Amino acid sequence: MRNLVLIGFMGTGKSTVGRLCARRLGLRFRDSDTLVERRARKTVAAIFAEDGEAAFRAQETSAIRTLAGQGPLVLSTGGGVVLKQENVDILRRTGFVVLLRAGADVILARTSGRESRPLLTGAADPAERVVTLLREREAAYCRAAHAIVDTTGLTREEVVARVLDLYGAVCEQSSGASDEVDSGAS
Repeated sequence: MRNLVLIGFMGTGKSTVGRLCARRLGLRFRDSDTLVERRARKTVAAIFAEDGEAAFRAQETSAIRTLAGQGPLVLSTGGGVVLKQENVDILRRTGFVVLLRAGADVILARTSGRESRPLLTGAADPAERVVTLLREREAAYCRAAHAIVDTTGLTREEVVARVLDLYGAVCEQSSGASDEVDSGAS
């Protein structure tokens, strides 16, 4: 059984959906940001502020290597995990990668008032920052994903059902079949 890996921008539901999927599948749930924080003994926001994004990205890759090898599990990743090809290669090799997607307005509504979003901290215009980051990352997200689920307008349970349907289809495929799945949900 392969890992179920959730990627996507902040606020798309990776952690919430990941926990629910893990519970339904009877698998462990892991979050790469949580492992980074545990190892660094500080929050992601503090790592960004004190050590910089490059230091965080190096720690994130180490966490991805560790967690990807502990499967089968459900793995929620940080929003920028796709910025490093090494991360993408590891995640695709060890798991079925589902991109959770949402519109900028939905992301802003879900993340507003949260202090723990270092890429939005200090942004003069958080909405413009989200739009810019989404635009910059879209191609990388799509290249990394085996399937896409747009979470906009869906309940948590509907997102979980779509993700589990996609994952189940892959688990049922013979080992010689293609690992690409058309989600029909994007």
